[in-house]
Amino acid sequence: MATKQTGKKLDARERARLARTRVDQVRAERDGKIEATLAEFFTAGDERDTLVAQLAVVENTIGRSVQSLFDLGENAGRVADLLDLDPKEVKRLRGLTTPTTTAEPVLSPANVIG
Repeated sequence: MATKQTGKKLDARERARLARTRVDQVRAERDGKIEATLAEFFTAGDERDTLVAQLAVVENTIGRSVQSLFDLGENAGRVADLLDLDPKEVKRLRGLTTPTTTAEPVLSPANVIG
């Protein structure tokens, strides 16, 4: 009778192993899908960040161009007519210019006289 009990225990353990393996496989597949989705998200986010930086450069150029028309003596109404834009849009575009800054020299400890 002891061998029958031992056989049942081995059978139960084998069934338990198979069940765990099946669950682990489902979990691994799900984890793979999660990783792929996260990679897609992060890749798109990186691409978006690059495009946002490029857009900022383009908008700065647009803003400088609009500001140049004002610097050449044109008024807001004339600039709007020239660009075929609403005056509010001209104002918005003019505000896109980011000031250019000159880099200040960075002092290193070797350059500082103490």
